[in-house]
Amino acid sequence: MIRNITVIALVVGLLSVSCTSTETGAEDKVLKIAIAANMQYPMDSITTVFTELTGITCEVTSNSSGMLTAQIQNGAPFDLFLSANMSYPEELIKSGFGDCISIYAYGKLALVYPIGTKYTSVEDLLLDSDIRRIAIPDERTAPYGITAEAFLRKIGIREKLTGKVVIGESVAQVNQYIETNAVNAAFTSYSYVHKFEQKHEVIQLDPTMYPEIEQGALILKSGKKNHPDESMTFIEFLSSEECRKILVHFGYNIK
Repeated sequence: MIRNITVIALVVGLLSVSCTSTETGAEDKVLKIAIAANMQYPMDSITTVFTELTGITCEVTSNSSGMLTAQIQNGAPFDLFLSANMSYPEELIKSGFGDCISIYAYGKLALVYPIGTKYTSVEDLLLDSDIRRIAIPDERTAPYGITAEAFLRKIGIREKLTGKVVIGESVAQVNQYIETNAVNAAFTSYSYVHKFEQKHEVIQLDPTMYPEIEQGALILKSGKKNHPDESMTFIEFLSSEECRKILVHFGYNIK
């Protein structure tokens, strides 16, 4: 985790978003932030620095992007939503649940497998008879699952893995499977490389072999109504120099 980060002044207006906010006069507010599971590790550092810089406290809830979208549509009072793709935020905008959207980072897909084993290719790894169970996030709710499935179709072996695949509802559940040895390999976010590097091999998969992973940030209705200034300050912080350092450290691309 990044802990000793030199905090710089917050850069205002870093994102070009067509949003407005009003003065609330309240100084001590808690932002409720829903994050896709791939952001669990970096978010701890991001909120620590953000709170040190602004005095705004954050309460974070993590799940798959699809599950969080359903919770928001059912009335969950989140102020902000950090999704693992742009599709879910765009869906929420269309249905009237938010209106300030931006891409703050680009994710990377990783394959985790037992340490000490060597393979000549990803295909050899996945088709090896010793790799009996392979965890993949659920593509119905988890964008990294969509990406993993696209990767497998691209290299032409998805159908050959049907009997091996174990579905997890999010990258967090997939990570639990690999940690507890419930599976032999898993597709997950590269942001977890530091979590696995001592006990597992981690391959950063070729980004040309899967769709670009656009990480989207959205201000929700609750944020705009109850915490407009604080929500906008967080959105602006996502593109600050210090936040970018954290995201890059955890394996995200920044454009």
